[in-house]
Amino acid sequence: MLQSPRMLLVNLVIKIITLIITGPCGIILNSSIVAVHLRHWKKGVSLGDCDQIILIKGFTNVLLQCFLTFSGTINGFQLYEHFDNNYFLVAYIVFFLSSFWFWLTAWLGICYCLRLVNISHQFFFVLKQRVSSGIIQLLFGTAVILGMIIFPGFWTFDIKAKQNTSIPLSIDYFIFKGDSKCLSFNAAIGFCLPTLLNSLCIGLSLTSLLRHVQRVKKNNSQSWSGKMKTHARACVTIFLLMALNLFFFATVIIFAILQFSSGTLLDTFFWTIIMACPSGQAIILFFGNSKLRSGSLKTCF
Repeated sequence: MLQSPRMLLVNLVIKIITLIITGPCGIILNSSIVAVHLRHWKKGVSLGDCDQIILIKGFTNVLLQCFLTFSGTINGFQLYEHFDNNYFLVAYIVFFLSSFWFWLTAWLGICYCLRLVNISHQFFFVLKQRVSSGIIQLLFGTAVILGMIIFPGFWTFDIKAKQNTSIPLSIDYFIFKGDSKCLSFNAAIGFCLPTLLNSLCIGLSLTSLLRHVQRVKKNNSQSWSGKMKTHARACVTIFLLMALNLFFFATVIIFAILQFSSGTLLDTFFWTIIMACPSGQAIILFFGNSKLRSGSLKTCF
């Protein structure tokens, strides 16, 4: 289908507006999350394992939004030829941060699950102790392992420019080629495995909450403790974060596989979704955490 010069201009304007909105919004929202937790830490408040994960998650999202904005600028104005294969350093960082983003959500789900689920098995007790006392070491180890796994695959990438004859303005578009086995393995480790772990944790957490509801009904009690409300809200938050992660992953896969020509409506649509995801994560965290909301207001005002 031919793309008119007017349609090309409209899509370019949409991309520029998206960059102007999502860049500052993602950075400001996630910086607020970081600022709230650093403010508590500065006051001497001990940060729990979940708070530490959310702090690192906010910082990761700030970096991801910066690199997505930079990458989006290259994509929007088709500047690949000025970077050659050096562009893949940016692509590697985006892929790494996105994978780490998935694993942070998985670790957050694991921490909430360990808090909520009561299992008397010794292994569960040891795991709970190890995670709560060494969460920073676990996250650092996760980041190092992800970096070592993902980096080799990006040496197989190449960018090839082709003339887009379907567009009257003769704009070049770019094809990304790489080793499909490496990509599949990286996707399995970086996206699929943490999603499976997250699904398991959500299932166990919801089962525990349902058992509590049954106990309340059995005892003819109308009480629904504030602690259980907090746990229920945490489960919803983890589920929404996981759903957003899956939506982001599916969008990236579709965007990469179909290789839309720049200037098409589908290219702009999927590209806009990718740019907005770090902001979406921050919004979910704010709605799911009342302390984070109130702390953000105090930090700003």
